[in-house]
Amino acid sequence: MAFVASSSVLIGRGVGRGDVVCGRRGQSLVMSLSRRDIISLGALAAFAPSFALAEEGVIAPATKAAPTKVSGNYADDAKNVLDNMINVCSFKKGTPGMSDVVADVRKEMNDFVARYRRNNNVNGSASFNTLYTAINTLSGHYASYGNNYPVPEKRKKRLTQQFAEIDKALKRGR
Repeated sequence: MAFVASSSVLIGRGVGRGDVVCGRRGQSLVMSLSRRDIISLGALAAFAPSFALAEEGVIAPATKAAPTKVSGNYADDAKNVLDNMINVCSFKKGTPGMSDVVADVRKEMNDFVARYRRNNNVNGSASFNTLYTAINTLSGHYASYGNNYPVPEKRKKRLTQQFAEIDKALKRGR
């Protein structure tokens, strides 16, 4: 490889066919690349993203939430909504199919709230109050940022704490 540093290179003089010119504020660098070098770089560029994904872990496609309708059994409905909310919070940026799954979970959360918000038997319970708060947090996030933007770490941390409280309250029957 030939390296040349001069101002004439920036104008194009002295650069032969197959040479690559890189310049920055009066400095330049000319490299002669053969076809083999160019093909090798192309192959490296093609496989580099797959190596990066292998190191970080491949993003799995979003698992579609089981299509559940609000049945009228509060404990089962709350557990289903909670499981689907936990699933949605685990998505990373670029998760394939995320938008569809989030849309389904948002509909399920709305149906759940519409069913149980006015039900005096459950609307004062600890699990419902905390679940209602978590639903508002998650719904507000997706209303502001859209279905393709994952839940940020700070919000995810708070939601995870709320999910643990909800689960504990549901197990106690509260």
